Formats: sequence, C-alpha cells, structure tokens
Amino acid sequence: MAVEAGEDFAVGCILSLHTTLGEDVEGQIIAFDRPSNILKLQEGGTTKAGARRNVRLIKANYIKDFTVIGRGEDPLDLKKCFVDLSLIHAREEAALRQAEIEAERIGVGVTSEAQCIFDALSKTLPVQWERTDIVVMKEIRVCSPYQTENVIGGTAAANERVKKVLDSERKRLQARGPGQM
Repeated sequence: MAVEAGEDFAVGCILSLHTTLGEDVEGQIIAFDRPSNILKLQEGGTTKAGARRNVRLIKANYIKDFTVIGRGEDPLDLKKCFVDLSLIHAREEAALRQAEIEAERIGVGVTSEAQCIFDALSKTLPVQWERTDIVVMKEIRVCSPYQTENVIGGTAAANERVKKVLDSERKRLQARGPGQM
C-alpha cells in the first residue's frame, strides 16, 4: 500500500496490520519516514518503563491493509525510554576487538599472492604477519617469495605440513592464472 499525500501515519496510533508477505503485526507507531516510505512500529502493547521493546521497520508498500486500534501514550516519552549503556559499550568493545583481529590478518607491503597464501594457511593453522614474513604456529617462518624452500623453523612434521599447504595453494593460484588473485 503506497501512502498517499496527506495520509501520513500518526505517531502514537496503535495499528493492527497485514503485510503482503502474509504477516500480521500489531504495534504502536513510533515514526513514519515519508521519503523512504518506512513505518517504524513498536510491537506489542504499551510497555512499562525500562522494559525491552521490539521495534520493527516496515516498508509501507508491503502493508496490505491495516486497522487503527486506538491511540496510546507518547512512545517517545524520554522518561519511559531506557538505553543500556553498558550493553552498548560492550558491543562497541567487541566490534573494535574484531576489527583489530581482522586488520592484523592483512599484510602491509605484500603482494596479493602473499595475502592469498596467508589466507590459505590461516584456514587450518594459526598464522600472523611479521613485516612481510608469514609466521605459522609462532615457530615456522615463510619468507618472500613464499616458496616451499623458504619455509624455515619448527619441527620436521610441522614444517612438512606448512610446505604441503603452501605447495597446494601455489598450484591453485597458478591454475587460476595471473591477475585473478
């Protein structure tokens, strides 16, 4: 249902609506954004202060029909809104830690071939970059140009495992051809 000019949804109204996808939703209108044609609903009835609320964004085009059930209290009353700052800070810290972990996996000043080799080794073995060298299991070093003869350190078995993965990745890269890494 496309909302016509002057037919905005009023904030605070409680609606029961049926979507074109067959969903039935009941909730209070928190906001309606005319440019994007998106309705923001707080599902369920009125909730007490500090309680968690389920908020749903619905593109008005997907509303098949609706019924106005009534009018509730102001859903944006700041006295009744609660934001758990400790949860927000915890999420932020987790996102920052994840971003740092992902950034450490990207080699600086290395070729795309070297990055592909690093990524292949990291699927089965713990690896990290140390400048342009790949360090595997904190004891085996794979130096540029990242050939099997450039694998140094570690036990014989671990060294052979790294060489095997390195050799199979090099074959895979050669089969893909240049410029497709």
